[in-house]
Amino acid sequence: MDTKKYTKNYFEVINERFSCRSFTAEKLSTEQIQIILESAQLAPTACNFQPQIIYVVENPVLLDKLKEATRFTFDAKTIFVVCHDKSKSWHRRSDEKDHGDIDATIVATHMMLAATALGLGTTYVCSMKVDLVKEILDIPDNYEINCLLPVGYPKDIVPHNTRVDIEDFVVYK
Repeated sequence: MDTKKYTKNYFEVINERFSCRSFTAEKLSTEQIQIILESAQLAPTACNFQPQIIYVVENPVLLDKLKEATRFTFDAKTIFVVCHDKSKSWHRRSDEKDHGDIDATIVATHMMLAATALGLGTTYVCSMKVDLVKEILDIPDNYEINCLLPVGYPKDIVPHNTRVDIEDFVVYK
């Protein structure tokens, strides 16, 4: 992939990214999907275990079925279902916390930023009937679904909501 043709800098991308809730009917290209997946491949994970599993859903029948599992598909023509394999993810020794959910969230963030750099819209969807999504896509039990990422061309560009001041969430010691 020649990603050099996407010349936005990091700060342009993070300022442009918003939760897109309205997509056009235009489908993503194979190249766009590949670039988004390559960004997922480059995401850091705990101990570089790379437990992410990503389902790329474009089949119209499956997209319609996913609407039964969540009302937050926003009629996107592509939905990435970001999961992690619990048998591959790193677990912290002191309390056995599974970091696969954190890894998958970092992966999803990379994907959202890559999509934004491509001029696409995304939103991070956690509200779903997990068991139904697993049934629709035949996802194995050892894969945990972290989020759905509807991706597509935004119908409307919506600026960020108001953000809290940095002083409200940073503590210096």
